[in-house]
Amino acid sequence: MKKCVNIYTEEGKLIAKGTGCYPPRKVNDLKELIRESAKKYGNSPAFKFKDKNGNIVSKSYIDFERDINNLGTALISIGLKDKRIAIIGENRYEWGVAYYSIINGTGVAVPMDKYLPPVEIENLIERGKVEAIFYSPAYHEAMVEISKNNTRIKYYICMEDIDRNTDEKFLSLPNLIKTGQQLADNNDMSFIECPVDREKISILLFTSGTTSLAKGVMLSHANIAANITSISSSIKVYPDDVHLSLLPLHHTFENTIGLGFMVHSGVTVAFSDGIKHVAQNLQEYGVSVLVAVPVIIEAMYRKLQSGIEKSGKAKSIDMLIKLSEALRSVGIDLRRKFFKSIFDKIGPRLRLVISGAAPLDIDIITGFDKLGLKILQGYGLTEASPVVSTNNDFVNKPGTIGPPLYDIEVAIDNPDENGMGEILVRGKNIMLGYYEDPNTTKEVLDENGWLRTGDLGSIDEDGVIKISGRAKSMIVFTNGKKAFPEEYEVLLNDIPYVKESFAWGNRAPDGDIQVCAKLVVDIDALKSDKKSIPSDEELASMFGEAIKNINNNLPKYKIIRYFVMSKEDLIKTTTLKIKRPLELEKIKNALDKANTDMRKANGKFIEKLS
Repeated sequence: MKKCVNIYTEEGKLIAKGTGCYPPRKVNDLKELIRESAKKYGNSPAFKFKDKNGNIVSKSYIDFERDINNLGTALISIGLKDKRIAIIGENRYEWGVAYYSIINGTGVAVPMDKYLPPVEIENLIERGKVEAIFYSPAYHEAMVEISKNNTRIKYYICMEDIDRNTDEKFLSLPNLIKTGQQLADNNDMSFIECPVDREKISILLFTSGTTSLAKGVMLSHANIAANITSISSSIKVYPDDVHLSLLPLHHTFENTIGLGFMVHSGVTVAFSDGIKHVAQNLQEYGVSVLVAVPVIIEAMYRKLQSGIEKSGKAKSIDMLIKLSEALRSVGIDLRRKFFKSIFDKIGPRLRLVISGAAPLDIDIITGFDKLGLKILQGYGLTEASPVVSTNNDFVNKPGTIGPPLYDIEVAIDNPDENGMGEILVRGKNIMLGYYEDPNTTKEVLDENGWLRTGDLGSIDEDGVIKISGRAKSMIVFTNGKKAFPEEYEVLLNDIPYVKESFAWGNRAPDGDIQVCAKLVVDIDALKSDKKSIPSDEELASMFGEAIKNINNNLPKYKIIRYFVMSKEDLIKTTTLKIKRPLELEKIKNALDKANTDMRKANGKFIEKLS
């Protein structure tokens, strides 16, 4: 096993510093990244997507650089130099062009969540002091409405051609690119030759939450460039790879890895048609690399296992896995040949999945590995640009988030008797601070550069990090022992016909802390597998037995005492993380509204487990 980390102590902290697994491919700034990728990869396809007729089209690396330069030149020509410019829309080629045209010489990019309602878009425009906004056609009517009263926005720029509006504030990205081309042909080098200040704020990202609570994270070219450099030392991708861009680009997880790192590596980025179309997109684009969150990977695995069961080949697949594992133990790897028929259905070229944002079931990681699909689980947060650590080709311990990336330090603060404490991070990737919020910045960033993550974890003897959960959601029992919702949810999500789950600690009238859970019923799976949908009573009985089996393997103080059932999805962010405070409030409101001593409450069953 290659050592990718150094371990040492400092100021009473156990610190792991990533040294990298491969030679890092250094990035100084993102303007250089675009320029060098265009030189190196030229006419190779940088992006693939579908046109309005459903035909797959591509854009080369040269196309990408030229469109960025032309758009940036036009933006400066209409007075947007050093201005805040927002972007809102689905993942698409124009999103990337707009983003780099802003940060590589024009001003500060303010990416916005595509699910924001108009009122929150307006609030963020004010908070971020935004003076122009790029938007996809789906938001045109909302922009027209906002423009009626908003005096701050100078230009509304649609990502596609629009009907000429009498309001001169409405422009289109294609026309601006044409304008920029004409200016460049007349030797306007205002954007192309504009130097980049690496240390200055270039990206303002608002975290999930209502606009009044969302924190504005300030990132620089130096932050993002350092993170891409670090990622290049841990994850190996190639110019013939195809990455499916699925997670929203306004989040740093997709923005840094799925866009910046892939462009730096010469990979083709294919834009997904949406979560419901992932299976089709994997096939038609020849996807080999996927950056995803656990809920997507879990759905893929469940669908795979269901398909194997329905085919009647479960026993033969199990026998083939045993043979394959025996051969692997002596250095012979035939997984992709043995399970070719399975990959023909999943995606013939799919070889690597990078997972983050939440814990992923160990059985799913090992299950896919036995078939020949590598899943690397990592960890990050917006304030770290975002990736802090990840498993890699040399160190891959399921159930952990791997060692720190190259040039990033991770420390455990005030570890308990089990070595668990708050995870601290230090490196060139750490944010400049929170926008207009020096007090909160001081709370999480100390004078030595350590960022408090709010996550609890530990570091083992190999420098590999295991994350336990969020400090805020930790369940503390009356005996002082601790547990985390995430550890229950991984187990609960394995129950047949449970789509997703949510666990929390509830204080009983006598002061006892009791673990409770909400199970979301997978109606689609039930319809597919059952001749008739079981009644609520039958489902409650089935789930109750499954939870009792889970409890049999837990200490008595940690067992799940109650559960509720629902057919409504959990409240989540656009990166599919559970919004825990909102979900808990929703559950408690529903239970308060009903009589909690009744078996049925507002369409949800309340079950006490003996």
